Amino acid sequence: MSQQNEGIKTFTAGADLEAYRRVKLSSGNVVYADAGEASIGITQQKVANGESVAVALKSASRTYKLTAAGAISQGATFYGANAGKIQASAAGSPQGTLLEASTSDGEIVEGILNDGEASSIDGATTAIGDPAVNGAVPILFAKEGITDASTAVNIVASAPFKFRILDWWIVSRDVTAANVKIQNGASDASANIAKGTTNDALVRGGTIVAAQKDILAAGALKVLASVAAAFDVYVLARKVS
Repeated sequence: MSQQNEGIKTFTAGADLEAYRRVKLSSGNVVYADAGEASIGITQQKVANGESVAVALKSASRTYKLTAAGAISQGATFYGANAGKIQASAAGSPQGTLLEASTSDGEIVEGILNDGEASSIDGATTAIGDPAVNGAVPILFAKEGITDASTAVNIVASAPFKFRILDWWIVSRDVTAANVKIQNGASDASANIAKGTTNDALVRGGTIVAAQKDILAAGALKVLASVAAAFDVYVLARKVS
């Protein structure tokens, strides 16, 4: 009988596996996905060959703990590395976007995984298509190093295509208290949210305004703060027709 799950599925390990590594299917078991290879998800614990291992499937709507193979900047696109790790150097298709920087090999960091890669899923695209065919690759717009958005700052100055805002986050870079929102041109695209007041504090953005969730091609996505403050902002979106 067929089954379904809510994002984490148990497999049999086809080799000794560490936690928070990318894995692929091999002869019905899971093994590390190496550099340039697509994965089905991320291991959740360390196991020996032949033991059961929980895998957080990459199709889930969530962030993931990942093992870096070296230094990767916050907000950078990452790629698959050997032994199920991730790296900054291009190898195959992009695997996702990092939400916090890594500085060394073996460091555990948080990131967002792509739903699929065009090289491994026939027809995968940023566009939403027939649900009987393929899903879409999400887009993460990032604006880092903001020091003063008391006058609105562009995240995307001129959209290359129409896209829909799905979610957004703020990473604090100072102790200043400020209310932050995103805008669709001159119109508010979200409610205000208080940024964190410690360095690296991650805050999920305010509620998205339904009437302003779609940014038209050539439109501007902006961020506005109540006072001058240092932070980075990330906006998760999908392309729409």
